[in-house]
Amino acid sequence: MIDISTGIAAVLQSKKRAFPSHVNRVSAMDDPCLRRLYYRRMAWDKASETPDSLQGIFETGNILEPVIERIVSEVGHASTPRWRIVGSQTPTNDALLKEHQISGSIDGFLQVETFRTKEVSEEESKAWTTWDTVAVTDIKTMSPNIYAQINCYADLGKYPWTRGYRGQLQLYALAHNLEQCFILAVNKSNLYDMKLIGFGVDMEYMDGLLAKAKAVNAAIAIETPPQGVNDPEICQRCQWLAYCAPSITTGGNLEVIDNSELEAVLNRLDELDEVASEYADLEKTRDNMLTKGKDISCGRFMVTWKEITVNRKPTEASVSTQWRKKILAM
Repeated sequence: MIDISTGIAAVLQSKKRAFPSHVNRVSAMDDPCLRRLYYRRMAWDKASETPDSLQGIFETGNILEPVIERIVSEVGHASTPRWRIVGSQTPTNDALLKEHQISGSIDGFLQVETFRTKEVSEEESKAWTTWDTVAVTDIKTMSPNIYAQINCYADLGKYPWTRGYRGQLQLYALAHNLEQCFILAVNKSNLYDMKLIGFGVDMEYMDGLLAKAKAVNAAIAIETPPQGVNDPEICQRCQWLAYCAPSITTGGNLEVIDNSELEAVLNRLDELDEVASEYADLEKTRDNMLTKGKDISCGRFMVTWKEITVNRKPTEASVSTQWRKKILAM
């Protein structure tokens, strides 16, 4: 039997790169953690290595990019009115963003073909077309499950990575003096399944992002990390978690334990996030090893419990107590 996993791991390892950043990246400004924004610039070399699973997603996106651009061009040409995306990888060059040390390169600008007429004389007029730039645009590929859920601006708030698209596009629009933003969402399982999600620029929202950049810049000037969020749900997958070592509290009676068997089960469940083949058996094994109401930390995992009250039907006991667990991968 040929083991291809070692070859895949070797290829992905060769793709991993870490580069210093001397500016606040547009794509990161929606990050809720000021300390992470600080680390992106001041401790870029302290970030943990990108997992192979995530690196594979990045590489897939890079490979698909020219294919999607060709399909987008064909679709835009066949549409009525015709539209196109131009100016790929145009860097920001805006005085306000420079003042806040914010920089990035946009995927492009959405242009729409417009027919115009000009009266040449009383007897005749001349018709011609122009391409009007109407919005900044970013192409985002999504898994089929995520693609089905993202249909409007409000939907972008459902996931951490889609929340980041909001500020990214609006900062690009601000930098290029445009009022509209469009995300061209593309279904990874069918590249011809795509949709435009449009939204305007919220200046109050932009003021918040600019204030965030100002705070990061001030922290860098004195080389002192700003306060982090210290939230298990946000910190759990942060590349600077080990370096930052935040004081995360669970609100319960947390106990650090050394249980290699439980840690192995939690690790395997994390790997099978979107695969259900052996999920049920592992969950059963895990639950048999846990004690309800007892918060624990095992390896890179934290298991916390919350006591909830359940109101039942009149024919049953009116009130009962249950425990609900939450498992976080650190």
